[in-house]
Amino acid sequence: MPKQAKDFVFTGKEIFDLKDKEAAASAKAKENEVVLNIDEDDVVLSEKGRRILRGAPVIGEAPSLYKRINRYFLSRSKLKADEKANFFHLLSVMINSGIPVVKSLKSLMNQTVPESHLYIVIEDLVRRVEEGQSLSEAMSYHGEEFSEMEIGMVESGEAAGQLNKTLDNLATDIARREDIKHNIKSAMMYPVAIIGLLVVVMIVMMVFVIPKLTALFDRTASDLPLVTKIVVGVSDFMREYGLLLLIGLLLLILIVRFAKKTEGGKYVWDNLKLGLPIFGKLFKMTYLGRFSRSLANLMGSGVPIVKTLEITATSVGNEVYRKRVMLSIEDIKQGIPLAENLTDPKLFPPMLVNMVEVGEKTAQLDEIMLKLADYYENEVAVSVKGLSKIIEPLLLIIIGLSVGVIVAAIMMPIMQLSNLAGSL
Repeated sequence: MPKQAKDFVFTGKEIFDLKDKEAAASAKAKENEVVLNIDEDDVVLSEKGRRILRGAPVIGEAPSLYKRINRYFLSRSKLKADEKANFFHLLSVMINSGIPVVKSLKSLMNQTVPESHLYIVIEDLVRRVEEGQSLSEAMSYHGEEFSEMEIGMVESGEAAGQLNKTLDNLATDIARREDIKHNIKSAMMYPVAIIGLLVVVMIVMMVFVIPKLTALFDRTASDLPLVTKIVVGVSDFMREYGLLLLIGLLLLILIVRFAKKTEGGKYVWDNLKLGLPIFGKLFKMTYLGRFSRSLANLMGSGVPIVKTLEITATSVGNEVYRKRVMLSIEDIKQGIPLAENLTDPKLFPPMLVNMVEVGEKTAQLDEIMLKLADYYENEVAVSVKGLSKIIEPLLLIIIGLSVGVIVAAIMMPIMQLSNLAGSL
């Protein structure tokens, strides 16, 4: 019996088979489907029973070699932080409006650039959620795109019925963390560029300019000044062993990069970062901000304290802090308060330990850690601004000394030659 008008539901997508009863025998092998997308004002006719979504590739159609290669590299690229923050924010808004998770994900997929990395991720999330998995379970298959902390928070938000709030907190957290990274990179970009340019100029001077002047100085019998001898010696050394120095530098970089991937090497590297004279304090405050923010978000989402500490240990991004937090988990299981486990002045300041103790006693640890996170993140922002003001005069001093040494090494022998010529 044909479908009556009263059976139509004008939401989402409806698929209807159009069959001509009189020509049923001749059209048995051919099936036509109509996709009605009322919400998006989109009506698409499929071919041979394949369903077509706007902006999506035809399901069942074999992609070309170029598309397969492009999809392979896109799937292995890095998902940008601003894309992920925007994804969580929009998903939170739609779920808060009462739209189901599957439909929200499809809407986001249709708004995403086709065949982009984010599109591929959302497409897989849609498929897995339609198969019956939860959003957190679907996200767990994308460990490169979503961290353990983000998956854990989404899982807790689903269990507590506060998925929209959890997603919004994730979007805010990612945006704030990316803003801190941007400020640090912006502050370091200028000095790194200046130092790099200075090194290039000094290498050119030592390899090409100084040797030509050395030939002029060798013709004179007068003794060269000490600063000139030092510069000439460095120039000769770079010309003779420059290639070996370059190879050694590249090998050192490769060894350090490889060692950082091992557990012991990463621990040594992260420990060195904390001990740097100027930047060590900045790194420490950054890690404490991440520790506090992760602890606050996870506990606020209802994640158990042991699972919270396991995820937080990884999300801090420093092997020294990770090992220290992981050591405290066994004591937490035995009933020892968290504040007693963080009594390490080198890693956790007394103020943080005292605040954690107050939070545990008042059952407001998540709120207090949130305030601590804001405090340390503000301190990082202030320190970055102050650091940029200190670095500029230091750069001027370094550039001035470098140029002054080269000029003195060149001009002093020339002045000696002029004095010698004037006495003749």
